[in-house]
Amino acid sequence: MDNILKVYALATPDEISDGIKWYAEAQAISKKLALKHDMPLHIVVGVMAALSPNNKWERNVQNTDELIAAYLNGDAIESVRVSTYNKMKEKAWSILDAMPDHEQTISILNGQKIVSFYRNIMGDDTCTVDGHAYNIWRYERHGLTTDKTNIGKKLYTEIQQAYVDAANATIVNGRKLKAFEMQAITWVTWKRIHNI
Repeated sequence: MDNILKVYALATPDEISDGIKWYAEAQAISKKLALKHDMPLHIVVGVMAALSPNNKWERNVQNTDELIAAYLNGDAIESVRVSTYNKMKEKAWSILDAMPDHEQTISILNGQKIVSFYRNIMGDDTCTVDGHAYNIWRYERHGLTTDKTNIGKKLYTEIQQAYVDAANATIVNGRKLKAFEMQAITWVTWKRIHNI
């Protein structure tokens, strides 16, 4: 928790504001896509979460839009290029095929990071622990494609709890931060500090 708070202490007022808004804005974008494609929000967010690994946010949104459009148009999965792994594209496609409920979507996603990302965009107060969050937690920067950013289940839970604790210890605008807000604030701050 201490290293997370150390990074938080370096955040500018704009970074705090941007971090607090990040997941709410992600949900707003998802709602627009849900309206555009006449699809339940949790399905759109499930597709988005599945397509998120090693994918820049803007491209993640574009890939989600294009994959849903191709699916609804009756096109083949191969007709769409995405900026993540084919296995993740297949997972996103299977969500569209199954049209699952909220809990079933989580079962299909079945990965701790992408399930957390899904939950955060849906508004659940948990924390997505990716390589950046791990680096912040230990206050060391390692490349995201190295073994040093691999996170097992036990460590994931420990880091997630550290973000919950750091958020609970921080008051902004008269309320405690949510864990995903702390994660987003520290991420935008870390990005600036390390010119990522």
